[in-house]
Amino acid sequence: MNKKVLILGGGVAGSSMAYYLTEKGYDVTVIEKNSRVGGLARTCYYSGHPYEFGPHIWFWPGGAEAPINNTIVTLTNGELFHIDRRLFTYIEADARKYRYPVHHQDIDLMPERETIHRELSQNRDENLKLIEKQLPELGNCTFAEYFTAAIGQTLYQKFMANYTWKMWNIPGDQLETSMVWADRFHHAYSKTGDTGGARGLGGYDPIKFEDHTIGKGIRFQVYPKGGWNAVWNAMVANSRVVRDRIAGIRDEHKQAHVLTTSGEKYYFADYHTVFCSIDIDELWGEDTLPYTGRMMIPLLIPGLASAFPEGAESLHYSSCEFQTRVSEMKVITRHESPDTLILIEVPVLPGASKSFPRNTIDYALEHNLFAEKAYPQQSEQAFATYEAYVNRGKKIPNLRYVGRHAEFKYWGMPETVNSAYQKAQEFPAV
Repeated sequence: MNKKVLILGGGVAGSSMAYYLTEKGYDVTVIEKNSRVGGLARTCYYSGHPYEFGPHIWFWPGGAEAPINNTIVTLTNGELFHIDRRLFTYIEADARKYRYPVHHQDIDLMPERETIHRELSQNRDENLKLIEKQLPELGNCTFAEYFTAAIGQTLYQKFMANYTWKMWNIPGDQLETSMVWADRFHHAYSKTGDTGGARGLGGYDPIKFEDHTIGKGIRFQVYPKGGWNAVWNAMVANSRVVRDRIAGIRDEHKQAHVLTTSGEKYYFADYHTVFCSIDIDELWGEDTLPYTGRMMIPLLIPGLASAFPEGAESLHYSSCEFQTRVSEMKVITRHESPDTLILIEVPVLPGASKSFPRNTIDYALEHNLFAEKAYPQQSEQAFATYEAYVNRGKKIPNLRYVGRHAEFKYWGMPETVNSAYQKAQEFPAV
């Protein structure tokens, strides 16, 4: 039996795939362009303060014994901080913050409260529970359609319309209802005839009615005490990691192979399976799929031990400000310092790197502060383009896809690792 597996990309998906397959005895090679594995989840440091590309907190249903949660426990030797996430949204027009997600009690603090209460009652029963049969079907409506029906036009415009546009670079009436939270719960839906897996959450209510923190009810919400690098390094410890960049698939009709920028050729016929974890258009040497990127601006505040109110991790900005979110990293990392590090998250579009001095972009790329392709755009046109690439790859029978970029999903770390874990279950131990 051929035990050789090639993995293109050593980010979260590629590293996880390597880990689960080497655990089963496969001979794994990982091709990774960066000097370190882990992708946007690798831990970097600014003036001694640890951070990742935005907050990278692990949360997934079940306890430490759940399979992918147990992976994190094993690879950190149980050295984990258990996190209680508190977030707020700042509304500039109101000159105040509100709880995030939107809390029902906070509505009475809003200038438009009478209108909001009236709109909320339209698709809810006397207990304010959503009447699902009156809502658009998730997966067959746009983001704007579902959320306007669920929370009303006023709250949607106040908290979501501009934020969503900033997040995806398209307005909500062009955005599909493909929520990341679906895979973390048990009532995920699938589109009729959809073979790509669940892309949403049936009956999701954006309004909260209890005092809450993000992930309340999820028992396993953690951050590694030493940061994430040791986890990703351990995942590829038994693999061969090659530092190179993928140029694309060549000679797909005869002797299909992956060409790297160094000139190396990796023939599909030599491997049991080739897993792509990079952008699927990049796999073909192209750049057609739409993404929204992020620039993280590190702001160290000397002499200020804590910046955010009530122990908050992040403040979201839902108006038309450049930033989408501002995070205080030591709330997550528990770094001890008389200073605090703030990460200001600003959306960027493809080609944005040309607008900045080369030395600052080089620094940002090396220190995990800049990515032009961070979030796959969840639009109908984008999905159609993605499916065309999948169909193109079907002529190569041992080519498979894993992770957020290769599967074009709006996923976080747990969904990505779970994707690798589930695919590894199809492989017998050797």
